[in-house]
Amino acid sequence: MIRFVVLDLGQVLASPPDIYHAPAELLGVDPEAYRELYWSHRRAYDTGGSRVEYWQPILDRLGVQPSGELISNLATLDADLWTELRPTASDLLRVVRGWNVQTALLSNAPIVLGKAIRRTAWAAAFDFIFVSAELGVTKPDPVVYDMVTAELGADPAEIAFIDDREPNVDAAAAAGWNAHLWVDDEDSLAWLSGVTGH
Repeated sequence: MIRFVVLDLGQVLASPPDIYHAPAELLGVDPEAYRELYWSHRRAYDTGGSRVEYWQPILDRLGVQPSGELISNLATLDADLWTELRPTASDLLRVVRGWNVQTALLSNAPIVLGKAIRRTAWAAAFDFIFVSAELGVTKPDPVVYDMVTAELGADPAEIAFIDDREPNVDAAAAAGWNAHLWVDDEDSLAWLSGVTGH
């Protein structure tokens, strides 16, 4: 029996259309050039690395003079953009919350995004919030799934999980979770309804 529904944030609940354009506009640079650098060493940031270690090399390569204020503004803007849920994702959350299950968010995210998530109104839709930078490890490391399973006090088979990245889904399945690759809200709700019996 499924007791916990665990959802990813980025590209599952939130798909901000201006994730590259808004920061690029702030910096006065080409959005495509910014996008190419954005993911280049994101894992260290999502594992708890400092904002300076992440943003300064990006600014250097874009030819933008870094400053503490600019880096702070970039980190805050990036986090705020990722906390804007799609309206249909909010509907999905409302439906799942109506079932006899507990909900959890499991996101690869830096410290600043973890703080921003907890300030949102929608954070109340989750019984548990797991952020990789706070755990010190990112998906798809098997340790993540073991840590979350232990924190939930669950048997792995009691967990249903949706993520948009196949390696994360495969690792969750290997840990014994019921795992599903994100397609869209309708597909996710149909799958969750099936595995939870709703």
